Amino acid sequence: MKKQLLIVIILLFTIGTTVYAQKPPRDGHGPEYGVQEEDDPFEKDDGYGSKLNIGICFAPSFSWLYPKTVGYERNGAVLHFRTGINLNINLTERKNFYFTTGVYYERLGGKLTYVDNVEIPGLIITPGTTTNRTYTTQYITVPLGVTMKTNPAHNFSFCGNVGIYNSLLIGATNRDGYFFMSGEAGEEPELWERQKSKYNECSLLKEAIYGGIGAEYSITQNTRVSLYINYAHTVTNFFKGRGQAVNSMTGESLKSKMGYIEIVGGVNFF
Repeated sequence: MKKQLLIVIILLFTIGTTVYAQKPPRDGHGPEYGVQEEDDPFEKDDGYGSKLNIGICFAPSFSWLYPKTVGYERNGAVLHFRTGINLNINLTERKNFYFTTGVYYERLGGKLTYVDNVEIPGLIITPGTTTNRTYTTQYITVPLGVTMKTNPAHNFSFCGNVGIYNSLLIGATNRDGYFFMSGEAGEEPELWERQKSKYNECSLLKEAIYGGIGAEYSITQNTRVSLYINYAHTVTNFFKGRGQAVNSMTGESLKSKMGYIEIVGGVNFF
């Protein structure tokens, strides 16, 4: 996945350098006329929109975990979402490059399979029990990135974005499934599942790099719709470090990174 993300980043910067073509000045403006353009952040120009625009977005996301602890295996992806407000600020006069930030609420997670000592409330502690665990986490996220856009053609622009997601954990839960032997010879292990419960062993901070491609369409001079596909990969541990999250049977600290794909639909104004 890291190689794929590197290829995406290289592709985005290739697109950016290609589309950064000279945009002709408006008639009667520019240095050759002795007239400088006014720096108006809400000025509209040829389908680009303004230099400053605000948008709302919603993104279904598929996330999974990359366990780094011996004996832990990935057991599939989970479907969640993010939503929030984004802000794009033009970085150049040509309006091909924008600084992107905002505030998002996002839910992510993943599934792991491992062997651990399991305590059944009101019953017993069963050593060496195979466990299927699904994690769900909630974050407040502030992105810091760059969005690159081609010059508009028939109201369409092709785009790429790259940056960092800075996230603060606001809640986490887990849902467990256990395989128990019935005690009868020849019987298959029985799967027993209990309701989700609050989980306190996820890291408070999440840092992830992201990159993606997409397209925007100008409905009016003031309104644009967009669709992006992003891939993000965390650079921080999903779990708390320094032995706070451990396997009770082996005593090993839990370590895992997270990957996720987002399908981001949005509407930008101004």
